[in-house]
Amino acid sequence: MLRAMKVISIEELLSQGKFQQTILERKILHRLKNPFIVDFIEAFRTQKYLHLVLEFCPAGELFYHLSKQKKFSEEDARVIIAEIILAIEHLHKHNITYRDLKPENVLVDFRGHIKLTDFGLCKQRKSLNDLNKSLCGSPEYICPEMLNTGEHTRMVDFY
Repeated sequence: MLRAMKVISIEELLSQGKFQQTILERKILHRLKNPFIVDFIEAFRTQKYLHLVLEFCPAGELFYHLSKQKKFSEEDARVIIAEIILAIEHLHKHNITYRDLKPENVLVDFRGHIKLTDFGLCKQRKSLNDLNKSLCGSPEYICPEMLNTGEHTRMVDFY
């Protein structure tokens, strides 16, 4: 069975202050099991790199399919949106805010179902109604409340 491997330089993680966030990403992936979230297989570390072994999604990114087709049929869009909502709701049930939903972070598996990936900007919260004050995400997809005040709740995941 094919797997995907995310290889991250430990030196870069430390210099950019992203080591703890990457450890949180690994913990989240390890803990969460959902048909619409990429499966975590294992993680290991070498002297220079952290390796995350994940489920391989051979159909690639949703972004690729959207740019190739230009638009989806209403039925396909309905299924894609429903699967994304189910993935986000699963995260919210575990008090996790995703904060980086974009077509590049939605993979398509061998059956044509979506798989949410890249949990590098996730935030673990005590309560989903807690406010967060960090500005993060891809500029093209950032929500207005994050731009205006920086304060946001889990609802940023539905923007």
